[in-house]
Amino acid sequence: MWRETAVNLLRQGFTRFSRALHYRHEMKWLPIFMLASLCLIGCATNPTSSTPYPLAYQQALKDFPGSAETPAPVIDEFVDFLSKLGAADTATRAAQLYAATLHFSDALMLTSRRDKVVEHFAGLVLAGTGVEVEILQTLQRDADVYVVWAMSARFQPLRKTVTSNTIGITHLRFNSLGQVILHQDFWDTGLGFYQHIPALGRVIKGINGRFAVEDAQE
Repeated sequence: MWRETAVNLLRQGFTRFSRALHYRHEMKWLPIFMLASLCLIGCATNPTSSTPYPLAYQQALKDFPGSAETPAPVIDEFVDFLSKLGAADTATRAAQLYAATLHFSDALMLTSRRDKVVEHFAGLVLAGTGVEVEILQTLQRDADVYVVWAMSARFQPLRKTVTSNTIGITHLRFNSLGQVILHQDFWDTGLGFYQHIPALGRVIKGINGRFAVEDAQE
């Protein structure tokens, strides 16, 4: 379905070319779409499991009930970590804040291991990704903590540096030691990341545009 939609959108842009040229262009972009599809699949599943992240999250809600009462200083420490995401000590702080076994899903990676989380954040720093996170609101109900944030990220998908702005919510649960045992992010990865990737970005914007037109007509 994804490939068919992408190819159909590309076809609309080649109406002035011959069928032979159209075919060559389609074959040229095909590896990119295949790679993008693999990235989308990989980002939505655990590296050691084929479980989709929605099912993994629902299972994690059962497996990691969390501490009923999380002290405010513990929450404040994590909020401070999140607001300074991308700082030089990001990976070091992550190793202290997260439990050894947990559910972690930020829509780019899904894992149950702290070392993978630390490696993930270390890669963010090493890549030189500039991140600015503004905490909009923090809500707590029993064991569940929700952090609402706005993020501006600067990264270089290929040659050109781009800036993306998005909003999201992080659902957290902590154990009795004050460590994060559940971290689930909810945010628009298409807007915040994938639409900035050449070729794939044009496809995503085209699809979003079609939905916008359909909504306007209803």
